[in-house]
Amino acid sequence: MAASLKGIDPELKKYLRINRLPDVYEALLTGLAVMCPDDPKAFIVKCLRHIQKYGLRCLQWDMFVEEEMRPRRRVITESNLDYIFNLDDYSLQPTPEMYAKAFSFYNSRLRSMCFHGWMQFHLVKKQKRMDMERKWCEAVTHYAHRLMRLALNEWTQWMNFRKGVQSMAYNKIQRVFFCAIAKVIFDNWHEETTKARRTREYFERLERGENMEEEDPTGRGLGDARDDISANMPRSVALKIFSYVDIDDLARCAQVCRSWKILTQSHSLWTRLDLSIVRGRLSTGVTDHVVKTLLTKCRPYIVHLNLRGCLRLSRAAFVTISECRNLQDLNLSECSAVNDSSMKLVCEGCTILLYLNISHTNITDATLRLISKSMENLQYLSLAFCKRFTDKGLQYLAMGKGGAKLQWLDMSGCTQISVIGFENLATGCTSLRSVILNEFQNLSDDRIIALTETCKNLTYVSVLGSPYISDESLKKVAATRKLRMLKIDSNQKITDVSFKMIGRMCPDLYHLYLTDCQKITDMTLKSLSSCKNLTVLNLADCVRISDNGVKSIVESSCGPKLKELNLTNCIRVGDIALVHIHKRCMSLTYLSVCFCEHISEAGIELLGQTTSLVCLDISGCRCADQGLSALGNNPRFRDVCLSDCNGISDLGLQKFSQQCKDVERLDLSFCQLVTDAAIKNLAFCCRMLTVLNLAGCKLLTDLSIQYLSGVCHYMTNLDLSGCVLITDKALRYLRKGCKKMKMLLLLYCKGISKQAAQKCMRQIPFVQWNDDEVPADFC
Repeated sequence: MAASLKGIDPELKKYLRINRLPDVYEALLTGLAVMCPDDPKAFIVKCLRHIQKYGLRCLQWDMFVEEEMRPRRRVITESNLDYIFNLDDYSLQPTPEMYAKAFSFYNSRLRSMCFHGWMQFHLVKKQKRMDMERKWCEAVTHYAHRLMRLALNEWTQWMNFRKGVQSMAYNKIQRVFFCAIAKVIFDNWHEETTKARRTREYFERLERGENMEEEDPTGRGLGDARDDISANMPRSVALKIFSYVDIDDLARCAQVCRSWKILTQSHSLWTRLDLSIVRGRLSTGVTDHVVKTLLTKCRPYIVHLNLRGCLRLSRAAFVTISECRNLQDLNLSECSAVNDSSMKLVCEGCTILLYLNISHTNITDATLRLISKSMENLQYLSLAFCKRFTDKGLQYLAMGKGGAKLQWLDMSGCTQISVIGFENLATGCTSLRSVILNEFQNLSDDRIIALTETCKNLTYVSVLGSPYISDESLKKVAATRKLRMLKIDSNQKITDVSFKMIGRMCPDLYHLYLTDCQKITDMTLKSLSSCKNLTVLNLADCVRISDNGVKSIVESSCGPKLKELNLTNCIRVGDIALVHIHKRCMSLTYLSVCFCEHISEAGIELLGQTTSLVCLDISGCRCADQGLSALGNNPRFRDVCLSDCNGISDLGLQKFSQQCKDVERLDLSFCQLVTDAAIKNLAFCCRMLTVLNLAGCKLLTDLSIQYLSGVCHYMTNLDLSGCVLITDKALRYLRKGCKKMKMLLLLYCKGISKQAAQKCMRQIPFVQWNDDEVPADFC
């Protein structure tokens, strides 16, 4: 077609341009190329009729293409159409002017590129020259400074040397002068002290009954006066060993030999005197004579004195106590002789006391008045269950000097104190940090609010057995923002609202004891997730706690820090909670899930893989041999309670004991499938057992006790209540093998006679026995 239009008449070309034949041609070709009709001829005819009908004004290159199929760019370019119709024969060939213009542009571009290249080279060279000049100047300056610094160092060293020579000369002159004087003084002092020491040692040896004809340079005794072990032991090590012995045993050690007697009289062993431990061993009890004898001996250096439960003291004992001027810690709890007159002696004599415990005594307001006047350094005071002091006594305590430094106060059971007393206390004792108000049955919100109005430094609050306090008081406690330890139990008024505020305002909370609070739900645990330092959490008997609550607390920032978690009787807690505990609680050492009915064998197996656990209580859970075997995968267990796990038999206990050989406390009470075979394996694998509970294990016989007494020589506590097949023969094994036994329970043991039990009572401090029928509820 191009060839046929090459030599056409110019008038025809003009006609083609006026009637836009190339545009018509482009529109038809575009429609054919894109639409691809089945009948091209009919498509062309239809398009031409459309152009004929609407004219050329609406002509577009894509007008014959459907809307959804229109291309974004032209299919046929204009240059191609011009070439086809040959409308401009010379449009595609460059002219001489175009060649000249292109050549000129190319030459200009080359010149510009060369100029820019030369300029860049010149600038780089100039920059290098400037950098070199700058570095040269810096080098010259550095060299000059270095020369000056070397000269200064040389001069400084010479000056220091000269000063040192002068100082040494001066010191030598002074030393010679002072040594001459000190030698004269020391020689005279040494002569006098040597005479005094020899005189004192002579009389001390006479009092100890030593043979003065023999000389012992080591001071440990000769012949019968010493033992072979302590003769080769340093004195400091021997004293450290004796420091773990109580007063009664220390007196026996003094009777072994003369060297031990000398050691037991060391002052370091008599700074702490605890007579509450030995009051039951002494035939006459702790009397005035015993207290006077001991305190007269160690009066200058005794610091801690514990007379708790010593009922046979009188005024003479308190006169002796008042002479101990260095006493800092005094415990007179449960001493019936403690009253206002005896406390007057103590307050006037022991003025530097820091710790004072007078709980369960008959003190009145007069004692508190004496304390406030005399004991200016008192920091810890226990008035628990003292029923005779009133609000006035607390006013005396707060207004005097004795309450200014008071930080720890125990008023458990002091139900006679009213709101006025708490207001008086808060007025003067603003340094209080710890307040214990346990067994305070009538404790109400207004008392707590009155205390927290002024005491803004409270870190420890304990209100166990106080059912009437509500959210209002806990909000006031939380408002102090310093709470770190909180203990509450048996309260039906406290809700999630108070713990929402505690979680927001007390970020340092690390110990929470919250038992038998029925209105506490998962929202409390969600609120406590902001307490990043929470390590001890006790939620026993909070029956509305579920898996979601446990998940929210263990997945928070405090989850990896939790060390103790008690979920006893949280009946909605199941295996899901244990899964989250296993994943997050890397530091957990104690866990109790007693009577959580929804915990299965699978959950217990996860606990066996929680290697940080040391103490575990799964009493009343559905634990059988498979779960107990899985628990054996954790060899770190030291205390395990399996009470009332009826699915445990000899097989599971055998596998557990073979893997956990270091367990020290084990509770198998009411595991009625356990027989002598399991106890045999337990005894020979777990030889470090100290506490064992076998109550209600009806299949055990004397053979089990024979196994235990043969190898478990460290056992101190044993419960055989309800073991009806145990006889007197078992007690003979216990007396022979378990020399360290301290407590033995033999309730409902029909096979044990009264005579055999009485023999055990002579050797074991606490034995409880009867031969009654096993009650129906003992299971």
